[in-house]
Amino acid sequence: MNNNYLSIGEMAKMNHITVTTLRLYDELDLLKPVYVNPETNYRYYDIKQNARLDLIQYMKELQMNLKEIKELLDKEDINLIEAILIKKKQQLSIQINDLQRTKDAISRTIYSLERYRKSPQVGQLL
Repeated sequence: MNNNYLSIGEMAKMNHITVTTLRLYDELDLLKPVYVNPETNYRYYDIKQNARLDLIQYMKELQMNLKEIKELLDKEDINLIEAILIKKKQQLSIQINDLQRTKDAISRTIYSLERYRKSPQVGQLL
C-alpha cells in the first residue's frame, strides 16, 4: 500500500463530508477507493480523487441526483459536462424569473390587503 494514500476518515474530513457518504459513493461506483485493504476492508483514497469528489459535490448543489452524476462522470466527456451545466444554468434562470414573478404577485397582494384594511367600512364616512 502507498503511504501517501488517505484513509476514508482523512478523505472525509478533508472534504467536509461523512465517511458514510464516501461509503455510499463507493457502493454506487461514483468514487471508488484506490486501495482496499483485503484484511481490514479499510478504504484508502489518493489526493487526486479530490477533483472528482469536488465535481460530485458541485453537481449535487445543482440538484442533480447521484444516478445522473454517475452517468455523466462515467462518460468522461468534459464537453458534455459543460453542456449540461449550461443547460442547468438556463433552467435556474427560468426558475429565478418564475420566483421573482411569484414574489412580485405576493407584494401586490400585500399592498392590496393594506389598502383594503385602510379603506372605510361600508356605510362609514371618512
